[in-house]
Amino acid sequence: MTHHQRKVFATLGPAGSNHDLNTRRYIGFHGLDADIRYVEHFFDALSLMREGVVDFTIQVCAHPDVALTIERHHREIFLIDSFIGPTRPMGVLTRKDVEKPRSLGYMVATRGYFDPGQWETRTEVISNSRVAQGLLAGEYDSGFTSTDLAQEYPDRFRIDQVIGEVDVVWLVYGMQRVRTQELLAWKDAPAARLLRA
Repeated sequence: MTHHQRKVFATLGPAGSNHDLNTRRYIGFHGLDADIRYVEHFFDALSLMREGVVDFTIQVCAHPDVALTIERHHREIFLIDSFIGPTRPMGVLTRKDVEKPRSLGYMVATRGYFDPGQWETRTEVISNSRVAQGLLAGEYDSGFTSTDLAQEYPDRFRIDQVIGEVDVVWLVYGMQRVRTQELLAWKDAPAARLLRA
């Protein structure tokens, strides 16, 4: 791809996900004119990179497929960057017309924030925004998703548990290795001050 062509970033969809939000932040931070291609699985993103359809992929460090994403095509696709970015404010939302919630929708990477075992029926979906879609469609009584949904539909949802924003690391994959020395790190990072304190 030439430098003048729009870059394409793959990330977990659908639009409105934490992946979408932080991919947009990263593109904006670098002042790029770029497109986002949403995938349901990161192995799809790797395939699209290998086919030349996508230039970069962004994945949250907490995603259950991180190790496999790094390992699957490690001679062709490399970690080229990382950054810290907050999630949307998150929590457990429940439909207001349900007194005793029995079913739950959640993304597997969020199960450490709360106890999914409190619900009889649990549905794992690909992203927090997919959980929100399921709640709106009445697919389950409760869901772990962005608390923005309760602000948007105050008559339909209550917030049962507030987690809030969480700072997480986002991994950026590309087709060219950028590490040229033993360690690729930021000497003047804010952490450096903490390390030397």
